[in-house]
Amino acid sequence: MIGALLSFLIAFGTYIITLEPTASLWDCSETIAAAYKLQVPHTPGTPLTLLLGRFFSMMAINNTSWVAWCINLMAGFFSALAVSLTYLISWHYGQRLTISKHALFIGSIGAALCLAFSDSFWFSAVEAETYGPSIFFMMQLLWLAIKGSSLKGGAQKDRIFLISYLTGLAYCIHPMCILILPVCFLVWISDRPNIRWIHYLIAMTLGIMSVLFISRVIAVHLFEWAFTLDMVMVNSLSMPFNSGAITLTLFILLSCLVIYRKHISVRVPIIAFLLILAGFSPYLMLFIRSAKNPPINEFSPNTLAKIKPYMNRESYPSRPLIYGPYFDASIINVETKGNVYVKGESKYQRIGTIPQYEYEDNRQTILPRMYSSDPAHIKTYREWTGLTSHDTPRFGDNMSYMLKYQLGHMYFRYLLWNFAGRLSDRQHAGWMKPWNGIPERSSISYNKATNQYFMIPLLIGIIGLLFQFKQKRSDFISNLSFFAITGVLLAIYLNGTPNEPRERDYIYVGSYVAFSIWIGLGMMMLVSFIQPKIKYFIWLLLLIPIWMFYQNLDDHDRSDRTFQMDYARSVLASCEPEAILFTGGDNDTFPLWYLQDVEGFRTDVRVKVLSYFNADWYINQLDRQYYNSPEFDLSLKKGEKQYGPYDPIYIQERTNRPIAWDKFMQAIIDENRAIKLSDGRNEYTLLPSKKIALNTSKGTMLLNVKGRFLPKNEMAILDLIQSNEWERSIYFNFTSLNSLKTNLKDYLIQEGQVYRLIPEKKIGHSLPMDLEKSYENLVTRIDYENLHDSSIYLNHEDFISRMINPLRFNINRLIEEFLAEKRVQKAHELGHFAYENLYQNHIEPSYAHVQLSNILHALGSYEEANELTKRTTSYYFNKIKEALEMGKPYEQTDLFILKEIVSKSQNPETKKQFEELLTKINKTMSDRSGA
Repeated sequence: MIGALLSFLIAFGTYIITLEPTASLWDCSETIAAAYKLQVPHTPGTPLTLLLGRFFSMMAINNTSWVAWCINLMAGFFSALAVSLTYLISWHYGQRLTISKHALFIGSIGAALCLAFSDSFWFSAVEAETYGPSIFFMMQLLWLAIKGSSLKGGAQKDRIFLISYLTGLAYCIHPMCILILPVCFLVWISDRPNIRWIHYLIAMTLGIMSVLFISRVIAVHLFEWAFTLDMVMVNSLSMPFNSGAITLTLFILLSCLVIYRKHISVRVPIIAFLLILAGFSPYLMLFIRSAKNPPINEFSPNTLAKIKPYMNRESYPSRPLIYGPYFDASIINVETKGNVYVKGESKYQRIGTIPQYEYEDNRQTILPRMYSSDPAHIKTYREWTGLTSHDTPRFGDNMSYMLKYQLGHMYFRYLLWNFAGRLSDRQHAGWMKPWNGIPERSSISYNKATNQYFMIPLLIGIIGLLFQFKQKRSDFISNLSFFAITGVLLAIYLNGTPNEPRERDYIYVGSYVAFSIWIGLGMMMLVSFIQPKIKYFIWLLLLIPIWMFYQNLDDHDRSDRTFQMDYARSVLASCEPEAILFTGGDNDTFPLWYLQDVEGFRTDVRVKVLSYFNADWYINQLDRQYYNSPEFDLSLKKGEKQYGPYDPIYIQERTNRPIAWDKFMQAIIDENRAIKLSDGRNEYTLLPSKKIALNTSKGTMLLNVKGRFLPKNEMAILDLIQSNEWERSIYFNFTSLNSLKTNLKDYLIQEGQVYRLIPEKKIGHSLPMDLEKSYENLVTRIDYENLHDSSIYLNHEDFISRMINPLRFNINRLIEEFLAEKRVQKAHELGHFAYENLYQNHIEPSYAHVQLSNILHALGSYEEANELTKRTTSYYFNKIKEALEMGKPYEQTDLFILKEIVSKSQNPETKKQFEELLTKINKTMSDRSGA
C-alpha cells in the first residue's frame, strides 16, 4: 500500500504542478460550463462526471476565475487514483510471477509511473475531461473483481452487488468504462482449478453480452420502450404524459419481485440488474435540468420523445459495423427507419422521419471500412489503398485500409507515441525511432512535443508480455483482453472516417494502462534476472519513467497557459451589445460558453453553433431569454410550427426570378400545397428557384443557393435576418461563414476576428474591412501577454494554426488596408505592434512572417524586416534538414515558404544554401525510389 500511496502522490503532485489554470480547448470548456451549473452537454451526457465536477468547483468558493482550475483538478485527482490502482494490479500480477520484493516494488512503481508520465494519459490528466475519472472507474471495477474472485459465500455476493452498482455509475462517467466487464469476468474465474479454454470463452462471451445488455438494452432500449408505451397511452388512451414510463417502471419492478420470490437461483442476477439500474440514476439530473431550459441544453432531453434519441446518440451519423456499403455504392431506395416526435399540448406530434438508405447489393461488404461518400474521405481512402480515381474498391482494399489506416495509423501509431516516442504535435505526426536521436532543444526548429524514449518502454513491455504469457497464462489472457478490447477491438468497433479534426489517441487510454502493466512485469523479470549479479543496478530501471517525465514535461506543463481564453474573450468583446454570433465548431464555441456561463463575461451575446442550428430544438432556444440576451423573433415560431418538417428545403427550379423570402415563409406557415411534394410516405418542402430576395427595411439582399437544397440552419438564419430587421447585429466567425450554402458572404464586413452582416452587397472579390473596428478588436481587445512567455507550450494544431496564424494574417491585411488609404503612420505603428507580440522567437513561424517582412521592408523598418527574414529562413532550413536526416518526409508548405523567401533574398549565401538543400532533397528522393 505504501507504493500505491507513493505512486498516487507523485502522479497527483505532478498533475497539480502542470494543471491548466483555465478552461482547455475542445470538450473541456463545455464540460466545465456544464458541470458548474449542471447543464446538459452533448450526448452521452456523462452526468456523474458533471456532478463530480460540480463538487470540485465548490472549492473555488465565490471566485469564478478558479472554477476551471478546480474542475481540472478533478481529472488530475482521479487520474492519480488510476495510477495507484495500476500499481496494485501490477503487484497482484507480479506476485504470481516472482517472490522478490525488490522486483515487485520496482516493477509496480515503474508501471504506475510509466502510465502517469505517458503522453496521452498525462494530457487528459491536466484538463477537465472525462477520461481521468473513466480510467479510475475501469481500474476500480477490475481491482474489485480481482480481489473478489477469491471471496466465498455472502462476501462474494456482496462484491458482485458492489460491482453491479458501480458499473451503472461508471456508465454515467462515460460509456467506455463498461468495456472492462469482459476482463472482470476473466479475472473472476482465473484462479479456478482445472480451468480450460472453453471456460475463458464462456467468461468472455458473458462479459461481452453484459456490455451489450447495458449499453443497448438499459441505456437505450428501455427509454425507447418507455416512449413507445407512453405514446400509445397518451395518443390512443388520452392518459397523462409519462404514463408509459411509470407503467414500464412498475412492470420491471413487479417482474423482478415475482422472479426473485419464485426462483432462488436467479436472485443474485436480479439484484445485480436492479443495482445497475440504480447506478443510472445520475441521468435523472440531466433530464430534470433540461426541463429547466438552461443555456447549454443540447438536444433538450426533457421529454421521453427527446430522451430516446439523446440516449441513442442519434445526433451523430451512424456507422456500419458488420455489413454496409463501399463509398461508391449507389442509393437505390430510401426507407423510413423511424419517425421523429415532439411533445404537443396533449399528444405526441410527428414532425418528421429518420431515413434509412438502401444500397445496391453488389457494392456492399462485410466489415465495411471505406463507407463514407464524402469527397474528402474518398480521396483519403484512395491514397491509403493506392486506388486510382478509376479503380473500384474491393474487399482486399477494404481490409488494407483497416489494417493500414484504422489500426496502423489511428491506433498503433498512438501506442508508439506513448511508449516509443513522438515526432511532433502536427496532426498525423509519426512516432520516434531510436535512430532519430535526441532533438537539440536549443534548435530554432525544436518542437516541444518531440519526445524520444528510444523504444525502451515498448521493448520492456514486450518482455513483460512474453514473461506473463510463459509463466501465468490465465493472467496473460486477462491483461491481453484488457489491451485488445480497449485498443484494437475498440478501433475496429468505432470504424472512424478519415480526416478527424484532431488526434484521437486519448480514446484508447485503457490499452495504454494494460501495456503499462506489462512494462511493470517486464521490469520485474529484469530485476529477477539482474539482482543476483548486480544488486544496485536494478534501481536504474526507474530511470525509464524519470526519462519519460523529462521528455514530456515541456509539452505537458500547462500551468501558465491562458491564451485560449484571452483569444475567446476578445471574440465576444468584438460583438455589439445583444448581438448573435454564429460559430463553426467546438473550439470556436465551447470557450465562449465557458466565459459566459462560468465567468459571466458578455452574457448579452447569443452564441450559436452553425452545425447545431440544423436541429429544431436548438433553433427553438432563440425564443427564450438567456442571461442578458433577449429572445429573438422567428416567423415560423409565430406560426407555432417546428422546423423539423422543413429539413431541408429542396430546390425545384421553376423560375429564374428571385423568390421573395417573406412570402415563401408565409406559404410555409399557411401550408400552401404549391410548395409541397409527397412520395406517398414523406412530404417535402420545395423552393421554386435558386435565387432568393430577402426584403428588409434597409434594402433587398439578393442571395443564391449553392447545390440542390437549402439546409435548415440557413433557412433559420434567413428567417432570423428577416424577422430581426437589423435591430441586433448578426456576426459570423471565419469557420461558420465558409460553411454557408448561400452567398451571405457577399454581405459581410470584417471587424477583426468577426464578420458582421450588413445590408449592402460588397463590391470586388475580397471582404471589406472596417479598419477602425478591426484595429480596436485586434489590438486593444486581445491580451497578448501570455504569448511573451517562452516556457509556455503552444501546440501547432490548436494555438499556432487556429489562433496565432489567423491573428497574424488578419493584422497583416489590416496593415495593407491602412497603407492603401495612405495612413502610413498607423500602418507603421501596427507593424511594430505585430512584430513585438506575434512574432517572438519561441513561436513557430508561418507564411505570415514572409508577409510581415515584406510589409516592414516597404515601411522602412529594415532592421525588423531583416531579423524576421533571417529567423524564418533559419527555421525552415533547419526544419527541412532535420526531417531529411531523420528519414521522415518534409512538409511541402515549408519548402514553398523557404522558396518564397529565397526568391526575394539578395544574400548569395542564402541562395547557395537553398541550392544545396534542393540537391539533398533530390538525392534523398532518388535514394528512396531506388530502394
